[in-house]
Amino acid sequence: MADLFELPQLASYMQSDLDLASAELARSLATALIRAEVGAARFDAMADLSPFLPVALEVARRALLNPGGVRSEQVDDYSVTYATEFVGGAVLTDAERALVRAAAGVPSGGAFTIRPAGSRPSVTCGRETPWHSV
Repeated sequence: MADLFELPQLASYMQSDLDLASAELARSLATALIRAEVGAARFDAMADLSPFLPVALEVARRALLNPGGVRSEQVDDYSVTYATEFVGGAVLTDAERALVRAAAGVPSGGAFTIRPAGSRPSVTCGRETPWHSV
């Protein structure tokens, strides 16, 4: 499976030195999520994976900044609260799913998308072609 970014790119994006093992894991997680979203065959057949770079870096950043998926932490008088998009570990947000699918040329589907609770893959219902082209 091709790497979506080099580890120095992630370090530059995060503006920090990174533990090599953690950075490699974050890269693998981001790549696996994006590959699953667009489909393994389509992903593996793509010659240019650069359109996925922004999403891959952001997913990896979230995984490294808040690996436990906590909402807030407090030690004595110091506390930190993470934004909602940082809670939950390495996952694609709905906006990221849309960007990834568009970059891969995957149809976004019809009228609505069903995402059952606790499920990662999306099931799209509706028309694949616009009404005006029928």
